[in-house]
Amino acid sequence: MGTRVRGNSKVGVSLRGAILALIVCVSPWALAQEFPTKPVRFILSAGAGGASDIVARIMAERLAATWKQNVLIENRPGGGAVIATEAVARATPDGYTLGLFGSTLATNPAVRNDLRYDTTRDLRAILYFGAAPSALTVRADFAARTPAEFFALVKASPGKYAYGSPGASTNGHRAMEALKRATGIDVIHVPYKGGATAVTDLIGGQIAMLMATPTAFTQHIRSGRLKAIAVTSAQRFPTMPDVPTLAESGVAGFDHVEWWMFVGPTRMPALVESKLHKDLSAVVSQADFKSRVLELDIETFPNSREASRAFLQRELARWARDAKALGMMP
Repeated sequence: MGTRVRGNSKVGVSLRGAILALIVCVSPWALAQEFPTKPVRFILSAGAGGASDIVARIMAERLAATWKQNVLIENRPGGGAVIATEAVARATPDGYTLGLFGSTLATNPAVRNDLRYDTTRDLRAILYFGAAPSALTVRADFAARTPAEFFALVKASPGKYAYGSPGASTNGHRAMEALKRATGIDVIHVPYKGGATAVTDLIGGQIAMLMATPTAFTQHIRSGRLKAIAVTSAQRFPTMPDVPTLAESGVAGFDHVEWWMFVGPTRMPALVESKLHKDLSAVVSQADFKSRVLELDIETFPNSREASRAFLQRELARWARDAKALGMMP
């Protein structure tokens, strides 16, 4: 009669346990290496054709080549960027839905009381990668050509001049209200639903000046129809090297720029988030990407995830403080 040899049950249990532990350890790494295995969505708060949309499509084209997956652009304008931001905050945190947003990400919590998401709790900064100043711009026949002449002219006639911005709480609006507070000038705000209409009214004489990122009107400055008095960044901007900053024109420390970053919902797998940061950064670091985006008057730069998160937290704190001082509280 044969003898049945039975395996050591304790060894079998230990082996199975070791295999399961290995699977648990390896699976997140494997997931990150394979990511993405399906199309990725970029949700934008801007409409089609604007600077953010163009940047997103350039990014999408290059990432699709790297990932061998489609990268879809989903424009969700309206609601002061709240609609798009909430969509990302509520998305499945698997790395397949990202948001490309501007500085409303930090200002909306300070100027609105109807948000159904919490920026710090529900969103994670992945890459802060671009910035652009607003330009204080007037028609070619405006009496002032320099910041000093501008301040003298406007202060001599308080309440006479109206300025346009792309909308309430945009960088143009925030920058001009900060300038009013810093210098004591008195100009009237006329908000528009975007920069293009504001440019048309500036050229037509319905408003005396415009404060906005120059993408929508650079060609009019180059043609001589409009002239830029100053920019709102701390340093002169590469595409407008002859235009002084407000900081160097007597408004010490003035620095108000529009900025852009990629964010995702919190609780994304750490390794997937790391891969997203790595691949997005690789595109941003490409010389031809930087030059193409600079044509849109946006300066781009790489940043670590830690620096990107710290920047967003600083901006949130800044606008929690400054919104009240500028009279922009809800």
